[in-house]
Amino acid sequence: MYPFFVIQGVSALLVFGGSKLGLWSVPSLAFLTLCQGGVAALLTLLVKGPRWWVPLHLLFLPGLWAMVRGAIPAGWYGAGFVGLGLVYWNTFQSRVPLYLTHRETLVELDRLVREMAPRSFVDLGCGTGTVLCALAVHHPNIRFVGYEVAPIPWLIGKWKARALSNCTLHRKSFWTVSLSEFDLVYAFLSPVPMPALGEKMIREMRMGTSLISNTFKMPGMFPHRTCLTEGTMPLYLYRQEGSRHGRMPPACP
Repeated sequence: MYPFFVIQGVSALLVFGGSKLGLWSVPSLAFLTLCQGGVAALLTLLVKGPRWWVPLHLLFLPGLWAMVRGAIPAGWYGAGFVGLGLVYWNTFQSRVPLYLTHRETLVELDRLVREMAPRSFVDLGCGTGTVLCALAVHHPNIRFVGYEVAPIPWLIGKWKARALSNCTLHRKSFWTVSLSEFDLVYAFLSPVPMPALGEKMIREMRMGTSLISNTFKMPGMFPHRTCLTEGTMPLYLYRQEGSRHGRMPPACP
């Protein structure tokens, strides 16, 4: 989230700094906060940041201003707390926030699925089902499965997958599920659970099956391939080439 606050800081310097220097007149402080939100949203588009950041940038500083002025009824804070809890659910425990996959990453994932032709694909922490639904449409002969514990993202994913017979989303922790039944595993988590995920891969995945990790490496394990997509973070492809008793997959030339 550091880039998010960098964009906020740069846009605030441009808007409020320009106002301080007299480069433009200031109708009101509320107007300045709205301008700052607009500039932050524009910078997000220019640097090709996540699209879901755009409304956050638009509302971040105006929302803070309204909160300080007491313009927001108290009930909205409780509603916001409950809503965020239903979206992020056990983030405090798992240290895995809700990440949304870039469009460029979806294109690369689609290419990898076509190349590898798995019979089954699982998304660990599938969020709103963006990856699963996009791939399920393009690959009707592959079984797609997702696991998500947060209620709101899971409900959104279930709704998006309602017409896809080859796509199933479970409201369940993937840590309680064996990976042995899947040919290709996809994960977009955080640095915290990656060591445990590496151990789970070695312990459960069948020989010759693969795991794709978006952005985050598994410590001490060598990716079979690294796929770079324009404007996004890399995809690390790991293959199960060791024994099922815990030997680490060797580095591939």
